[in-house]
Amino acid sequence: MKSYKWISNLTLGVLALVGSGSIVAANLDRTLTLGETETYNHVNDPGTFTDTGTFTLLADAPISLSLIDNEIGSTFGPILDVSSFTVSSGDFTATFDDLTSHVFTLGNLAANTYTLTFNGTSNGFAGAVYDVTVSAVPLPAAAWLFGSALVGFAAFSARRSV
Repeated sequence: MKSYKWISNLTLGVLALVGSGSIVAANLDRTLTLGETETYNHVNDPGTFTDTGTFTLLADAPISLSLIDNEIGSTFGPILDVSSFTVSSGDFTATFDDLTSHVFTLGNLAANTYTLTFNGTSNGFAGAVYDVTVSAVPLPAAAWLFGSALVGFAAFSARRSV
């Protein structure tokens, strides 16, 4: 019975936390709300490739993008070599040629529709697979709210254990 109460209290706390923040939505065939991520899988045949996609911000929001190379085990070298990564909208263009980190924070982007373009070379004999994750980064105020919720849960747990 105690675990059910704890789970229900946790659920209510999370719902209060999520419901109290402002929501920013991005759309890449699915809705992306503040603090959530969506992953899109791409499969390429051997050789060069260009993949594109779009996402729409309904309000200004800091955006984080990550690119993950899903290597299929090979002793002959990397399966996928992405040579560049571009995000653009109207007059705004950000191009990344050095993909050593594979995680990109684009800062606060204005509400608009953005196009993602991935150019690269698939070196694997069977092609390559990679994932792109687009995240609407939560605002710092939401982080403070989350921290205060954690302190509240800790205080509630301490009171219940006495």
